[in-house]
Amino acid sequence: MMDKPEYAIKAVKKLNSYQINGIMPEERLILTFETEQDVLNSKIVSDLVDKYLR
Repeated sequence: MMDKPEYAIKAVKKLNSYQINGIMPEERLILTFETEQDVLNSKIVSDLVDKYLR
């Protein structure tokens, strides 16, 4: 959850590592984000699947 500082720090490090290794968001990496107050929306997931995987 991106509202937890420890999690957010690890997530940013991981995203930087992906990009350094040529794995770019919206090309080879699908990203979603959520917090305790703003949970992952299934409509967003469905739209991402339709856009990138179908």
